[in-house]
Amino acid sequence: MASPGPLRLLDNTQGVSLSEVLIDLQGSTGDPQRDASLGEQARDLVGMGAGERFNELIADSAMLRIRRISGVRSATYRLQARINPDTVALVVTVKLETGEAAVAEPSGVFPERAIAPFPVLYRSDRSLVRVILNGGSGVFTDGNPWFGNPATFTRGNPLVQDPAVGAGTRGRATWIENYAEYGLGGSMQVGDSPYYLYGAATALTAMSAGRDIFRDDTRWTTNIEDLYAGLLYVSPRTGMKGNMSIGRQNFTLNDGFLISQYGSQYNAGPRPGVYLAPRTAHDFAALGQATIGRWTLQGFYLDPNEYEPIESNTRVAGTNLRYTVTPQFYGDATLIQVPQSATRYLVPDGPPLGRAGLTTLAAHLRWSDRRHLSGVWTETEVAHQTNEHFPMSAWAGYGTLGYLASAWPWNPSLSYRYAYFSGDDPRSSRYERFDPLFSGGLSEWLQGISLAKALSQGNRASHRVRFNVSPMAGVDLTLDYFLHFADEFNNRGGNPALSQLSSKDLGHELQLVARWSISRNLYFLGVAASAWPGAAVRQATPDGAAKPWSSFQAQVFWNF
Repeated sequence: MASPGPLRLLDNTQGVSLSEVLIDLQGSTGDPQRDASLGEQARDLVGMGAGERFNELIADSAMLRIRRISGVRSATYRLQARINPDTVALVVTVKLETGEAAVAEPSGVFPERAIAPFPVLYRSDRSLVRVILNGGSGVFTDGNPWFGNPATFTRGNPLVQDPAVGAGTRGRATWIENYAEYGLGGSMQVGDSPYYLYGAATALTAMSAGRDIFRDDTRWTTNIEDLYAGLLYVSPRTGMKGNMSIGRQNFTLNDGFLISQYGSQYNAGPRPGVYLAPRTAHDFAALGQATIGRWTLQGFYLDPNEYEPIESNTRVAGTNLRYTVTPQFYGDATLIQVPQSATRYLVPDGPPLGRAGLTTLAAHLRWSDRRHLSGVWTETEVAHQTNEHFPMSAWAGYGTLGYLASAWPWNPSLSYRYAYFSGDDPRSSRYERFDPLFSGGLSEWLQGISLAKALSQGNRASHRVRFNVSPMAGVDLTLDYFLHFADEFNNRGGNPALSQLSSKDLGHELQLVARWSISRNLYFLGVAASAWPGAAVRQATPDGAAKPWSSFQAQVFWNF
């Protein structure tokens, strides 16, 4: 049964990590044992599980499969907020009835010759065609961007338009952003087999007007966003699942610690949308996944969506093996390799080192148990990197411990996380700065709305304290406090202005995020944040004149 919790619409549900899949049974067939069996059948037919990424088309096709089970009257799904704002539970509501399942008549805009079923154009018990239509608008104002010293911290940045650098952006930057993604998606069963074809094709139009933190020109772009096809296998008897897809699509590994659909994109400079971050699809992604019992194996090959003038031609190949003990307790191991890349690592002496040949090994564990320690959860991941072309030993990891008081008013939760990404010790013969690959996310691994723009993920240790409350259904308030320190004084590979640090104190940041699910199709996101530069940042500016960087954001997202 689905656990209680506030519901909210996410600004971008596609590709978000699922913490668990919950089956909410309503009604009855008149036989409790049969009801329980139908619930397990529904779970097996969903096609997604804990730790996997959400795909709207797979979820839509799952509802078609579940509706055909005898004793099921209807099946719908929704995404339910969890403790971590970057993860959600997929809640499938299955309404039961006595008797056999009836074959549903085709529905949608075309069969019914009406607009009411929009965005569903055609739906039968075996196929679905729908319009994909979503977007967002935002108003943003930053006080003292780049700590009041944009010329210092954006020097040499190819995303910056020269007239916007320097005194012009000192003081305040205020601008608006809008985007719309539109296209078609669908799925269909292959005959009477347990195979299902699915795919999507969308375009994305984005615009920005006003002075943002990089430039001040009004600009528009329209590009292809999603363009992929996939084949899903779901066994109605054993629960075995297989999924393969190829094309322009998004991909996030776990919570985005190593690979995020946001960290692999450029939403800045000539591409409008620096804060809305509308682009999430890789230029190319080949994904494969198989689930047998409690084991899930997935493989991926990625070509990230980089900004063409600074394209690094990086390719990433990897595999992840997961074992699910319970829906709330699972662990996995990851192997990631970089067979090709033009990215270089800067070292104190000698020529730069190449990213190509990088190998990352990681182990991840998430645990919670409602029966024994209700409300307590913990999560950790550790990663180690080597390179086949030169001596390298770099480490990264994090540990999170939290508690959710679900029996209290407003469902308050409190968590603490320590994260570490090693820096390079110039006295060592090995290279030790951790390459964060495409780490990122709108919440988990952004690590501060403002400080994250000036600091790279490598050579950083961070403390995060998070407090979250839900004062009413659909409303979520999250207060984060970040405290950042450098691992090494040598910071080559980070912001050029901070390549050699005089202090390990990088700064601290306080941010408040408000999320409001206004309706099933409309979602509001508000942000208020202030970042205080540490001694290392202050001493990198002329006369130490670094100022606190504030940010206020109001965003509305919609989807159909």
